[in-house]
Amino acid sequence: MGRALIFLSVVALLGGATPCPAQLVAVDFVFDNKVTQTRDLPSLALQAARKSMVTGQNMSSDQLRALADAGDGLAAYRYAKVLQASAKPAKAGAAAHYYAIAAYTGRAFAVAPLVKLLVAEGDRYGPRLLTQCLNALTIQAKSGNARAAQALGQMYAKGTPFGQDLPQAQHFLAMAGQNDPAAAMKLALALIADPADAALDHSGARAALKVAAKGTNLQARVTALNLLRLLDTPAPLAAKDAP
Repeated sequence: MGRALIFLSVVALLGGATPCPAQLVAVDFVFDNKVTQTRDLPSLALQAARKSMVTGQNMSSDQLRALADAGDGLAAYRYAKVLQASAKPAKAGAAAHYYAIAAYTGRAFAVAPLVKLLVAEGDRYGPRLLTQCLNALTIQAKSGNARAAQALGQMYAKGTPFGQDLPQAQHFLAMAGQNDPAAAMKLALALIADPADAALDHSGARAALKVAAKGTNLQARVTALNLLRLLDTPAPLAAKDAP
């Protein structure tokens, strides 16, 4: 089995609405990509099913689910799609569970549908499933997936479904901005309108704008710099406060 040691930051699953300084603790987190080869599977039946899958043969949904539950990321992705396409609605979070397995085991293409589900219905997921989804997206983000990093930044900024944590929002959007400055600009615009960030002198928006200002797009850089200057401009005194 392929194993890679990944260091993750411990983050609050359901943080409060009041932002606080990030307290990151390095922990050892084992990313066990369980099924990298057919022989990794524990039974001949599962091995035969995986051979059928990778060679493009027809498979039953039960076979896909068995492979997915055994840790095959490709099977998990395909089974999640089966659940979504079924005429009989699956239990809320069922597809997200399998997309998370796929993303967790290195299938970057599972990030987009997982994020879409989290945005649409993540507030209805239980803590255990949210933890699974958060781990999957965090692993993808730390592996260089800008889409996962952008999604985590936006979710932490908005406060759903993982709870609001502006330092974490800055962290992940800065990570995404290394490859996609437009992602940092989106975070900055969201935080400028956020009363919680305003109470912190827009520290989150400033950090995101500084990332956007380092991009190669001239228009985006100028916009980011202008917004930074705007944030530094003192607000005019109200009439009643004027001397």
